[in-house]
Amino acid sequence: MSCDDTFSLVSLVSAGLGIGFAPEWTKDLPNRGFELRPVRGVDLKIGLGVAWNKEDPTASRDDIIDIARSLARPGR
Repeated sequence: MSCDDTFSLVSLVSAGLGIGFAPEWTKDLPNRGFELRPVRGVDLKIGLGVAWNKEDPTASRDDIIDIARSLARPGR
């Protein structure tokens, strides 16, 4: 799924409808229902984190991060 609006993305993730990459500034949103962790090993122009529902400890976030790293490698 693709989402062009950060607030919609955060709402979907908070509702438990998946995980997504969100800008660093979303960590300062009040009453957020998601975890945001930095993404390391990917050189981007903006700070980026992966977000998932706080209540879902089994979110496949590591798989998503691996996919992002493979897409961000030089030459791709």
